[in-house]
Amino acid sequence: MNHKIIKMGQLTFSIALITFGSLSSRVMGSESPQDPLKQGTTGDKAGSQQAKDPDQRLESLVVEVNGERRIVNPTVGLDLVAGDLLTIVDAFHLDKSIPVKSVDLVGYRSRLSNTSGDDRRRVIDTGRNLSKKRSRGGEGKHYRIEVSGPEGPTGFTFLNIREPELLAFEIEINGKVQKLVANEPLLIGPSDVIRVIDVRTNVRGNENVQYDKVYSRSVKEIRFSRGGRVFARIPIEWQGR
Repeated sequence: MNHKIIKMGQLTFSIALITFGSLSSRVMGSESPQDPLKQGTTGDKAGSQQAKDPDQRLESLVVEVNGERRIVNPTVGLDLVAGDLLTIVDAFHLDKSIPVKSVDLVGYRSRLSNTSGDDRRRVIDTGRNLSKKRSRGGEGKHYRIEVSGPEGPTGFTFLNIREPELLAFEIEINGKVQKLVANEPLLIGPSDVIRVIDVRTNVRGNENVQYDKVYSRSVKEIRFSRGGRVFARIPIEWQGR
């Protein structure tokens, strides 16, 4: 699978022209300082759930995240950002003689009928295909992944979900660099020239993240979205009019 974003060069536009057309482009390939997909990462602000059980017979889980293969330690779990595309490839027991019958992501809402409860090889949109009610605590942050063999459950791990966040919106206005965060207004005048330098989020590689200029009589802002869901805004405020 190839879901990589298109990496753009620097974008320059005259603020006098911002009211015409729309600014809609893939963000540049910046990453957050801490890789939220790195094996063993437990950066969820709410605290990552880990699978610690003396009867745990699960050795590892093989997954693909946005097309990139990863090995999950079941005692650590997997931390993703809502909107990441997850495919459970396979699971392996400590005892290699025990076959894996099914891997069930509890809370995954499959559109397929007559499913067997085995969620392997399915592309799961973690922003759209997970039921909040079936998550641990009903908060939509932690989901149990259960592995079963021929004789029943053999182990489990957790999928931990964080919401996308805008860490910094770095721009240059008339040659002066500024860094804005979500909800911090962008103050500009009719003759200002803006160059977008970088967009930083907690999404690895800014996968499938977009920013768009929305300008109307009632709304003037830059919106940051993923999978059609807006997760941050930068208000635009005109000066000197």
